[in-house]
Amino acid sequence: MSGWKSGRSPNEAIKHLRSTGTDFGNKTQSEITLRMRLLAKDLQKQLNNDIAGGPVAFTNRAIFFNFKRNANGSRTNQIIVRGAQAAYLRTVINSSDADELYEKLIPTSNARLSKQGNISGLQKGLANKRLIVVEEKGKKYLIDTTKKSKKQHKKRVIGVKEKKKRKMVFDFFKNAEDGATLIISDIKGNYKITKRIE
Repeated sequence: MSGWKSGRSPNEAIKHLRSTGTDFGNKTQSEITLRMRLLAKDLQKQLNNDIAGGPVAFTNRAIFFNFKRNANGSRTNQIIVRGAQAAYLRTVINSSDADELYEKLIPTSNARLSKQGNISGLQKGLANKRLIVVEEKGKKYLIDTTKKSKKQHKKRVIGVKEKKKRKMVFDFFKNAEDGATLIISDIKGNYKITKRIE
């Protein structure tokens, strides 16, 4: 028995076993935490690779790791999609939301696009009224107000709002659960994997 000297009392033996058992438990939990932290980074990389054109900075910070120490000495390891990113990405990372219809701004051929295929400067343009949304015959159009001449009139419409389904890009829950199951497969103990949507 490592660290144990013969001739000690039974009470000392019990204390030693408790101490080494606690130490082993702490090391095991630390190892799981380390593996889960690496899994969170790997999930972010997988998400980045699955996004056409690569992620914007906002999406590149979507997934992070956290752990909590519980009152009984155990740990809860958490792989989390940040709140704002979760709201934006939920229909492309959560299979139960993938069929939901949402209003999408479809760029026209007149729009200048980012490498991700989005309309460049959209939020800034809407904020300073350079871009405005107008409705005509029940359909919504995104207009570039800087194009005022008759010659430019046909080029003013740079987007059309339509009801669309987002394509499922990355099944976050399946990938996270598969990764976590693999991580703990060679570690003895009782573990619980749960999924939570807020």
